[in-house]
Amino acid sequence: MTGSASHEGIGLDLEFLSEPALIVTVAGEVLGANSSARRLFAPATEIPSLFTLLEESEEEVRSYLRRASGSTTSLVGAMTVVAAGGAPTRFRTLAARLRARNGLGAALILRLLSVHDDQFSILNRRIREVDQQLRQRLKENALLQEALADNRVLVRELQHRVKNNVQQMLSLIRMSGAKDPSPGVAEVIATASRRLQAMAAIQEALYQNAGASTVSAADFLGQVVEGAALSCGAADRVQSAIPDVPMTAEKAHCLALIANELVTNACKHGLNGAVGGIRVSLAPEGAGLRLDVQDDGPGFEEGTTARSSGLTLVRALCRQIGARLEIVNEQGARCSVHFQSGLSAPERQ
Repeated sequence: MTGSASHEGIGLDLEFLSEPALIVTVAGEVLGANSSARRLFAPATEIPSLFTLLEESEEEVRSYLRRASGSTTSLVGAMTVVAAGGAPTRFRTLAARLRARNGLGAALILRLLSVHDDQFSILNRRIREVDQQLRQRLKENALLQEALADNRVLVRELQHRVKNNVQQMLSLIRMSGAKDPSPGVAEVIATASRRLQAMAAIQEALYQNAGASTVSAADFLGQVVEGAALSCGAADRVQSAIPDVPMTAEKAHCLALIANELVTNACKHGLNGAVGGIRVSLAPEGAGLRLDVQDDGPGFEEGTTARSSGLTLVRALCRQIGARLEIVNEQGARCSVHFQSGLSAPERQ
């Protein structure tokens, strides 16, 4: 190894490189070095062969140099330098063929980069790690999407079966009622049928809704009100105003049964002969909703808020969804149910 930064005949100054750099031949002959390399290998001043500087075998080094000589693009490698008077030091190497000049022939520039200071290597490793994590996340996301699609199919199938089961129960109840025409049995059959019809309306709305977790009041409540009024023979005396308001399936189930009981109660006790009607409305109230069932009848008797056992069911359903039932006499009877939709503000929009 020469004592100058520029070997005679090479015409290449390596002092612009901060890391140790050598000019070598494919045969391992050291033709030149910069100051950093001379400091690394001190006190050796004349080392004609690269093989005497390295811990790797001559065969390994020759193979690396041959591959690097095939291109002017740097070939990445690794070498362990055995410097005089010091412990072996591991370096990341970059070797590339130099363009032939001054008749030099096949020579290479060999740069030794400290593995501790090699920020590009650290960055590349982190990029590879992030890329690997991203690929894993994408794979997991694909599996989750597939599982979600399967679950949606299962939920839709479940809703379909429940809807069919409710219809079958309704048919069985009506068949049972036909065998016993007594007034008491007929009333029980009619009450059970109205409640099942309310549940069937919800199941149909949920089945038609692809999400199957939320449902709009407009998709089921009007049908529930109309069905209850029709079964009581008062379909032409009930008016409803039901907006397109989304709510959770749990709230919808309870609201359908509540509306069925309140409309049935109003038809039985709130219609005064051929005069008067029933008005059903659902409207926003603050952060929640309010269901009103208003009739033009005589109202509730003084000191009582019960006209039928149906109100007992209404109160139980209100407790189930955290709703509040309010009953007042106001030009007839008005039953109001105050409740939350169960959805966050963005979901309600």
